[in-house]
Amino acid sequence: MAASSDTGPPPVTPSVDLTVVISTHDRPAQLREAVAAIAAQTHPGPIETIVVYDKAEPDLDLAHDDPRRPVRVLANDRTPGLPGSRNTGAAAARGPILGFCDDDDLWLPEKAARQLALLERTGAASCTSGLEIVVDGRAVPRRGTDGELHFVDLLRSRRVEAYMGTAMVRAEAFWHEIGPLDEHIPGGYAEDYDWMLRAARHQTIVVDPEPLLQMRWIVQSHFRDKWPDWEAALGLVLDRNPEFAGEPAGRARIEGQRAFAIAAQGRRGDAVRQARTALGWSWREPRGYLALLVAGGIPARWIVGALNRRGHGV
Repeated sequence: MAASSDTGPPPVTPSVDLTVVISTHDRPAQLREAVAAIAAQTHPGPIETIVVYDKAEPDLDLAHDDPRRPVRVLANDRTPGLPGSRNTGAAAARGPILGFCDDDDLWLPEKAARQLALLERTGAASCTSGLEIVVDGRAVPRRGTDGELHFVDLLRSRRVEAYMGTAMVRAEAFWHEIGPLDEHIPGGYAEDYDWMLRAARHQTIVVDPEPLLQMRWIVQSHFRDKWPDWEAALGLVLDRNPEFAGEPAGRARIEGQRAFAIAAQGRRGDAVRQARTALGWSWREPRGYLALLVAGGIPARWIVGALNRRGHGV
């Protein structure tokens, strides 16, 4: 079931091949690099970029009407946060295909061409790709699945290609069969995963395994004040997808993440009980043990920072 009943904009005759929505808050230098990377795509047809400012004053100087690479600038007029800003851009898009980019990500030159060709060849509703994670100036390539990403694959593992920055989707499917981003998921956390699960439930997602996006990972404990939202959002993902009960390793992963979030809030007794729940699903789940370390007094930010420096998250 889609997370919203929003039917989106009325159908229009496309004047561009692809619309890329860039959500931004306060990264002007990185944003300009992200816009330039889309302008530099090798795809010969017109690509529209829509920059959506969330809780920030739009910089209208970014807009221009180049027929091959037009750029439009909007303010988020929906729910504040990343899901609302992405939906704002999608609602204004002229292209039949939607792509997404965060202001600290860079599309590599072949991304549009390869993924548009993949959608054309397969007729799929959506596709993703591998990516590069850049940590402290070092690029860590993370290849995607070679072929297809099924719903059960996403239950079993939080696949690296299940990220909105790598995704392209037909606008019709985004607004109807799959649904837009959930603007009410707590803190906007796990909105990518929630959407990818819906997309894969609707239809198999096709994948170009090559890294086609560069994610510039800023090593910081950005969940320091958001652990309650993380805990609640993950609980919502479990509630919406009861099929996790049939995939013990996947269920253990999410239960372990919840245990870590609880421990990071200082709720030691609850964290120990939740870690036991995670390990009950799978004793091999490392997040259960990490949660116990945090409950025992190891600062969560130390563990998060160490994982981030290796191109991983909790």
